[in-house]
Amino acid sequence: MAELDLNNLTLDDNSFTTTPEGDYHFRVDDYELEYSTSPKMPENTQVIVVHMSIPIMAEGEVETVNCKLNLNVYSKALFAIRQFFESIGLMPEKGRAKVPNLDLMVGKTGICHLIQGVSSKGNEYNQVEMCYSPSKAPTVCANDDAWTAVPAAEVVDNEEENPFV
Repeated sequence: MAELDLNNLTLDDNSFTTTPEGDYHFRVDDYELEYSTSPKMPENTQVIVVHMSIPIMAEGEVETVNCKLNLNVYSKALFAIRQFFESIGLMPEKGRAKVPNLDLMVGKTGICHLIQGVSSKGNEYNQVEMCYSPSKAPTVCANDDAWTAVPAAEVVDNEEENPFV
């Protein structure tokens, strides 16, 4: 195993970006399945943890803000699961529907409303308050400039698809 040279080690500042409250375009990057440890939830409540990326403009450059959306698979929270899947186009807006294959959500896009949350330790974080169904989504979002700038912001040599489209 190689030894770390601590004299030449550069560390990221691990800065965290909180965004102003508003409506934002997002892309689903990944998800995890976990079990809730919250005492407010029934024992063994499964949680779909959705990893989302939100492009924003910062000093003329496109920056990616990452956030998580926890969807509790619990009878009183099923509306949030439906709302999320409607927002990314994987569930019809009306009528009964089964939750789609979770792998299908990776790469999908939608619009959400972000607010600033504050943890019990006093740390601020970006909290997804709601996801909009396509028919109720706002026509203007806080990150429209970054969303439209992403395709032109980076020339991809290996012809990969743009992650934000």
